[in-house]
Amino acid sequence: MRQASFLLLFLLIPLFIGCGPQTVAVTGHVTFLGEPGQDISVLFEPITDASITPPAAMGMTDANGFFRLRLADDTKKTGVMPGEYAVYFSWIDPAPDPNPEREGYVPKPEPYQIPDKARLGQVRFTVPESGPVVANFNFTEEDMQERIQQGI
Repeated sequence: MRQASFLLLFLLIPLFIGCGPQTVAVTGHVTFLGEPGQDISVLFEPITDASITPPAAMGMTDANGFFRLRLADDTKKTGVMPGEYAVYFSWIDPAPDPNPEREGYVPKPEPYQIPDKARLGQVRFTVPESGPVVANFNFTEEDMQERIQQGI
């Protein structure tokens, strides 16, 4: 009987290890005026009125503007929980100055004109219950003009 209990426990352990938030694989591309955006942080922040808020998800674009999202909590699980998200985009300097407090320091200019709506989380995306999901974000001349008109 004792051996049967251990065997049953041994067989059930993988079920419990695999438990956790159910996620949907989300990948995509970020482009600015048709050119891939490299070193762009893509953050999916949940929009919810529920008592339990799903974790945010984030990813970084590569040289081709490609990203893959992972949960931003301690699990670092690949994917995103289903729901409605505000999406934030920002350029992350891949080689930041190690001493930005020094006299005469001038920060590197951003290589992309990220539109306000993209920087401020005004872009929305809904992750469905099943996937995989492709989330492409193509910022056009019209998006860029919005930033230029505001003098940014």
